[in-house]
Parts: sequence; C-alpha cells; structure tokens
Amino acid sequence: MFKILKKEYLANNIWLMDIEAPRVAKHCQPGQFVIVKTDEKGERIPLTVCDYDREQGSVTIVFQTVGASTTEMAKYEVGESFMDFVGPLGCASELIKMPLDELKKEKILFVCGGVGTAPVYPQVKWMKEHGVDVDVIIGARTKDIIILENEMRKVAANLYIATDDGSYEFKGNGCDKINDLIGQGKEYTRL
Repeated sequence: MFKILKKEYLANNIWLMDIEAPRVAKHCQPGQFVIVKTDEKGERIPLTVCDYDREQGSVTIVFQTVGASTTEMAKYEVGESFMDFVGPLGCASELIKMPLDELKKEKILFVCGGVGTAPVYPQVKWMKEHGVDVDVIIGARTKDIIILENEMRKVAANLYIATDDGSYEFKGNGCDKINDLIGQGKEYTRL
C-alpha cells in the first residue's frame, strides 16, 4: 500500500499529492510517469511525476478530477493508501540525457499551463540543480487557475505568467508571450 503523505487543492479541481513510494522515488527522473490504482475495483490511472524526494521516499503527483476514477482518487485523504503505485515508467526527458556542457550552451524556454505545468516542473528543477538556467512561461485563462507558480519561481531563471483575460501579468496566451519576449530581443535555441 502507498500512503498519502500530503494532499493539497491547487485550483480548478486540480490536486497535488505526495505519496510514500521509496522504490519509485529512488529511480525517478524528470519526464517519467507512474500508474496509480486506488483499490481492486479502480482503473489504472497514468500520471506524470511532478516531483520526487529520494530521502523522504516520496513522489509528488498532480491530477485533475475529470472522470469517475480521478474524482474517487480526490476523495482519499492524508494517511489513506492507494493499492498500486507503479513506476517510474516511460523515458526520462531527453534534456537530462544531454552532456551538461552542451546543455549549458542552450537557451531553453518551457511553455506550460494547467496540469501540463506538473511535468515541466521536475525538468526545470533538475536544470537548476545542475547549473542550467531556463526560462518558463505558465499560461492560463485566468489567474485563479495557475498552479505551481511559487515552486517554479524558485527554479526558473525567469518565470513569465500569461493570462488570457489579463488578470495577472501578461495579457494573452503562451504563444503571445513568446512573441513578446522575442520582440524584446530574447533568443531561444529550444522551445
């Protein structure tokens, strides 16, 4: 059984959970995912690894309640356990496989939004830990549905927020913000 260590409501039916899973945490790399199954009747839910703590033996997942299984999953509380938590699965991000000296020459911009911010965060965190500065744009329809802003501010060289309605920072979507940055003279080798 895989115990829930932390549960946090982020925004717009989006939840963050830290799960006790020492073996998974020991082997996680940015870009990988896990399969979660709540109980013997539950379906298998693939979720991106948002973060991991090898010392604590925990893995952070972020999910949005969009169907019966994720709605059921959101009902679980700290101290309760999932039946299965399989992983890490999939390939690690291609960026972390690059030679570090080559990676440091790149000018990288990540663009994300909604639950798509979750798989970007561990990559940006890994870059920061290895001395690689990257910029990030988080886009959202409105300010109240932006997630992981504080965490991303700690690891991104520059964090830009774009909201469709202009309720926070830049008014427009992520592509509009890319054009704005390029118009200001920013250059990127990888988007």
